[in-house]
Amino acid sequence: MVINMLSFVVLSSMLYIVFAERPEIVNYILPQVKLQDETAYLNCSVINLQSPGQLHWVKQTELVDFQLLSSGETVHTDDEYLPVQLREKYDVVKYRSNNREIYQLIIRSLGQYDTGNYTCLIALPNQSKKEWPQTSGSLTVLTAPIVWPFNDQYEVPKEGKNITLLCEADGNPAPNITWKRGDGSPVANSRFQQKDQVRCLNWDFSCVYLELYQVEATDRGDYICIADNNIEPPASVTYHLEVRTSLHFTAIQDTVGQAQNRRFDAKLECLVAAYPRARVIWYKDSKYTQEKEQIQDDEKYGLKQQDDQRLNPYGKLYTLTIRNVQGNDYGYYYCTGRNKYEEDQVQFLLFETMECQGQDCPSWS
Repeated sequence: MVINMLSFVVLSSMLYIVFAERPEIVNYILPQVKLQDETAYLNCSVINLQSPGQLHWVKQTELVDFQLLSSGETVHTDDEYLPVQLREKYDVVKYRSNNREIYQLIIRSLGQYDTGNYTCLIALPNQSKKEWPQTSGSLTVLTAPIVWPFNDQYEVPKEGKNITLLCEADGNPAPNITWKRGDGSPVANSRFQQKDQVRCLNWDFSCVYLELYQVEATDRGDYICIADNNIEPPASVTYHLEVRTSLHFTAIQDTVGQAQNRRFDAKLECLVAAYPRARVIWYKDSKYTQEKEQIQDDEKYGLKQQDDQRLNPYGKLYTLTIRNVQGNDYGYYYCTGRNKYEEDQVQFLLFETMECQGQDCPSWS
């Protein structure tokens, strides 16, 4: 009788080994929607698992079929992360509920790249991967927008030219992109046009162009691209636009007469319109050399500048006052200037007259 019982126990053990129940996944992985920087918890419920090492969590990616995240026993690493960093990102916690074992995948510090499908699968020996028990669930991470500006956020087109500003933004859901002026006013002008761009420099981003046609001096200022998808905070980037106007010098009166007298002055007026501003220097023909002599602000000469909008809103009037005109003051004078793009000048002739000329002449009566 004892022998028969022993045989039954041995036989029962052999039957258990041969006819061990197949591991199963008994619940779906519920889809989750999380905010950026939160933590996600994905549960995989199994029964009849022989070893925790059989269970794996994987993520489907665009580059490969599966990216192995972890097993039930350990967190696997790859070349992109240090082991400690990966353990801080992913972890698996095992606990029991009734007759089920639950292997919970924890994903910390969520970012947009964590959005995707996550699969729990059980590796079975001597069977193809297609036959392994598995189930998948989706994780959606809502992320605030990020704006990627051009390298150059400072534009200096010439007046009358066209210019294009591009705004690329990323986020989940895809952000809405709008443009406005730096003072908060909308970009509403027949010469401005906002265009959605189907193909971005980065395929995954949203792109919106701002086309500015025949820019004018009044278009100078900041242009702000704002990306908003109702996930705080919205993102923005600012482009500064400086419209370059041609350098142009004009003489208010290019020939000026004045009599010789220690009390009589002569004024030469030079109107300059340019952006960027020009550095203006006055010169006089030298009586001793062929070189021009630079004029300094001193007791003999007075230099003055003031805003003057006769040519454009950024014009300036430069005045040279020649005090107490004497015989050696007659001749040619030059108002010259340059900026980083070009240079220009205008010539004046101061000549002798018999009588005092101008509003500053004394009354002989």
